[in-house]
Amino acid sequence: MKLGFMYWYIAAVTTAGSITDIRKKSVPVWFLFGMAAGVIPIALFERNIPLMARVLGFFVGALFLLVSVLSKEAVGKGDAIMIGISGAALGFSAISVILCISFFLLSVISLGLLVIKRLGRKDRIPFFPFLAAGEYVLAGILLCR
Repeated sequence: MKLGFMYWYIAAVTTAGSITDIRKKSVPVWFLFGMAAGVIPIALFERNIPLMARVLGFFVGALFLLVSVLSKEAVGKGDAIMIGISGAALGFSAISVILCISFFLLSVISLGLLVIKRLGRKDRIPFFPFLAAGEYVLAGILLCR
C-alpha cells in the first residue's frame, strides 16, 4: 500500500478530531461531514485503492454504526462514521489493520488505567485518539518496509 496524500489527510483529520473527542467526549457532525467532503476530491485523484476495497471499508464503518445503534451508543456514532469514512478512503485492508492496532492500544491503556484505579469499569474512553494512533503505527510499519 502506498501512503499517498489521502492517508496523511485522514491521519491529520483524525488527530484533530481526537482533541475534540478528548475534551468533549464527542465529535461534532459538521466535523465529520467536512472530513467526508475532503475525502471525495482526493479519492478522484488517488486511484491506487480499488473501488471494491473502498466499498468494503465503508461497510466496516456501517457495521460499527449498526453496533452503535443496537448497543445504545456503547460505540459512539461519531467513531462509527469516522471508521466508515476512513474505510472508504483507505480501503478494507488498511481500516482492518488500523482497527486491530487501535483496539490493542485501547485495551492496553484501559487495563493500565483500571489497574492504577484512574478509571472505573463504567467510564467511557474516547476512541478517536486510538484511531489516530493506529493510523500512525500503520504508517510507521509501512514506511519501514
